[in-house]
Amino acid sequence: FPSSLGQFDLGASSQLILFMFLTGLTGSAALIQSRRLGVAGRMLSTPTAARTVVSGEALGRWAVVMLQGLYIIFATLLLFQVNWGDPLGAAAIMILFAAVAAGTAMLMGSLFRNDEQAGGVGVFAGLGGAALGGCMIPRVVFSPTLQCGARFTPHAWGPDGFAVDVREAGTIVDILPQLAVLAGFAAVLITVSAIRLRRALTAY
Repeated sequence: FPSSLGQFDLGASSQLILFMFLTGLTGSAALIQSRRLGVAGRMLSTPTAARTVVSGEALGRWAVVMLQGLYIIFATLLLFQVNWGDPLGAAAIMILFAAVAAGTAMLMGSLFRNDEQAGGVGVFAGLGGAALGGCMIPRVVFSPTLQCGARFTPHAWGPDGFAVDVREAGTIVDILPQLAVLAGFAAVLITVSAIRLRRALTAY
C-alpha cells in the first residue's frame, strides 16, 4: 500500500459498488407497478415496438444507477478527497457495473408479481452478493472456498478494478480483465432480462 493512500481510498469503491447495486434493484418495483397498473399495456397499444419499450426500461434503470454512482464519487471527492484512480478506468467500471445492476433489476421486475416479493429478494441479493463479493469484509480474510465463490459475483470485480487503479496507479488497460468480466455479466443479465421482460409485458 503506497504511503499516499488515504484512509477511505480503497473502502470507498466497495461501498460505491454496494449502493449502486442496491439502488438498481429498487427499479424492479417500478417495472412491477407499470405492469400491474396497465402502463406497459397502454404503451404497447401504441405503434411503439416492444423492443423500444424494453430498451427504454433498460436505459432508465441504467441512468438511475449511474446518477447514484456519480453522486457518491463527487461527494467523496469533495468531502473526503477520495482518490478514484484513473478517470477512464473508473468511468468504465461504473458504466459496466450500472449495466449489471440494471439487468438484474429488469430480471427481477419481470419475474415477480408484487413489490413485496421483489423487495425481499432484492435486499437478500444486494447484501448477500456484496458480502460474498468482499464489499463488506476484505476477501483476503475469506477461506479459499469463499474466495473462489466470490469470483462468481459481479461485486468482486468492480472493487478489484478500482484497487488496481488506486493502489497500483493503473490505467484502463491494466483493468481490462476486470472490465471483460463485468461486460460478460452485463451482457448475460441484460439479454436474459430483456427476453423475459418482453414476454411479461406482451402477456398483459
